[in-house]
Amino acid sequence: MHLLPDLLRESALKHPDRKAIVYKDRSLSYADLENRSSRFGAALSGEGISKGDRVGIMLHKSIESIIALFGIMKAGAIYVPLDPGAPAVRVNAMLSHCGIECLVTSPEIGSTVWRDQQTPVPLKKLILTGGAPGDNASHRGVRSLSWEAMESAASGNGTPVEMADTAPAYILHTSGSTGVPKGVVISHLNAMTFVNMATDVFSLNENDRIANHAPLHFDLSVFDIFGAIRSGAALVIIPETLSPFAAKLAEYIDKEGITIWNSVSSVLALLADRGRLDRFSFDALRLAHFSGDVMPVKYLRVLMQHMKRARFYNIYGQTEANSSLFYPVPDIPGNEAGKIPIGKPFPNFDVFALNDAQEPISRPGEEGELYVNASTVAVGYWNNEEMTREKFVPDPRHPAWSSRVYRTGDAVRIDAEGNYLFIGRKDHMIKSRGHRIELAEIEGALNSHADVSCAVVLAVPDALAGNRIVAYVSPAEGTKPSPEEIADHCRLTLPGYMVPEEIFVVGRMPRTTTGKADRKQMQEAYLNRAVGQDILKNF
Repeated sequence: MHLLPDLLRESALKHPDRKAIVYKDRSLSYADLENRSSRFGAALSGEGISKGDRVGIMLHKSIESIIALFGIMKAGAIYVPLDPGAPAVRVNAMLSHCGIECLVTSPEIGSTVWRDQQTPVPLKKLILTGGAPGDNASHRGVRSLSWEAMESAASGNGTPVEMADTAPAYILHTSGSTGVPKGVVISHLNAMTFVNMATDVFSLNENDRIANHAPLHFDLSVFDIFGAIRSGAALVIIPETLSPFAAKLAEYIDKEGITIWNSVSSVLALLADRGRLDRFSFDALRLAHFSGDVMPVKYLRVLMQHMKRARFYNIYGQTEANSSLFYPVPDIPGNEAGKIPIGKPFPNFDVFALNDAQEPISRPGEEGELYVNASTVAVGYWNNEEMTREKFVPDPRHPAWSSRVYRTGDAVRIDAEGNYLFIGRKDHMIKSRGHRIELAEIEGALNSHADVSCAVVLAVPDALAGNRIVAYVSPAEGTKPSPEEIADHCRLTLPGYMVPEEIFVVGRMPRTTTGKADRKQMQEAYLNRAVGQDILKNF
């Protein structure tokens, strides 16, 4: 097996009647998922989709979204999941950047595309799940096809497209400082290396019920979907409507007999804080993975006290290199002020850190920047050679070798047990609620407001969110923009998780002696404000 669709084909042969996907009151067997995705792939080929084409998926989590992604890969194409809740400008920028001519969506979600009249999009086909095609697409020369027509159009299951495992399988987008999200190109080899390793390390098997909490456009979904399919397990799609309600989500995990949970730390922190966990036994849960944010020890303690049979793991990684470090939490933490390590490399992964002199660190207390050298390291950024050269670099330890490593930008320290501890970013990229975010992108959105003279965005540590996004804005002369107006402006181009949670309009922006925005003073102002000492008036 060397391509991702081979995982499904193999499991369908071994476990044809076992449930592959469970979503609410619906389910699909492995045999049905294999057959329906093959027909969908054949129909795509019949519509002219060929090897290397990018096909977008802009759907909420569903059985159809899983059928679509396997069908797209079976046609030899690259699936590109897009956030169905993203603003039209952002969606269209990604459609244009990736050259997406075919989009799988729904009439309601797909209508987002037409709300932006400025950005030209290359779309030629819409494949619509549920409901009739809308008029907007046809007015713009885009052909609309129904999901049902696609599934019934193909004769037979088609012939799998032959490709090398180095061919791209999917493109995931991360925040970009220029305002245009970066498309990370992941090959079949990249994904297969991670999935095969994770299946072995965590002993995934056909009796597991693996929760899929992450949306398709988020990299955590890779473990959920392909780990489940590789092991013959049931992929249990968590309804998105449950996520804001911790108590209902906890009930669902227990009722559905989830054996493996994988999410950003903030989701589990919310469960610990508001999930009323003492009502449930969680007897089936054997693994709980958290990642993306720093997990507060106080919440981890609550989780471990109530999910007694589960083994907890802190997983570290990036979209560009997938998960590369892991830390099995040995016991219920006793020191609330302590920091949970991001751990050590997965088997056969070469993860190292270099100090400012570009020397490898190895002793406790030493600090450096983390690099990843593994077959999981991505192909690069789609249509962005400059950024690819900047982040995917020759191994600094062996400049004469041909090996290429990913430079994470994360600063780490080695602890007494040889684990890596995350200590911060070397740039202004942060994580909030599991999303990796360029603060410069948010500043760009703020500064694009006509009444904004200058904007600075800060990441303030937050126990539940990982980081709270706070903005300071200096108004243009003669204007008085309100925080609400500025936030509404941001929502035109930024997804909800990137819109600052608090915006302060200040008379003047505090500066350092060198004339730069004094971020430290602004951070202190925000923290002092939280305890009743309002020093914003001094700005």
